[in-house]
Amino acid sequence: MLLKPLRILAGSLLVIGGIIVTPMPLPLGIIMIIFGTSILVTELPLVRLYVRQLRKRFTSLSARLNRLKPHLPSFARRLIEDTDPEQH
Repeated sequence: MLLKPLRILAGSLLVIGGIIVTPMPLPLGIIMIIFGTSILVTELPLVRLYVRQLRKRFTSLSARLNRLKPHLPSFARRLIEDTDPEQH
């Protein structure tokens, strides 16, 4: 019961923190945004729909993600599958 709001909070904090940290020379901000988005996609259908629409709009990026999918960890594969506009 309390776990879902905590995941949403953690994902939101990671995305916001990633946006703040992005100007730094290390790519830590982008990594934080990716992790936060992956948490929010699993918890919020509206975020999942938004990412799906982005992938539909940017088809070349979507194709690259689909090609990378077999080489990624399981949480990233699930994120790519959940947001694939071709499967839904």
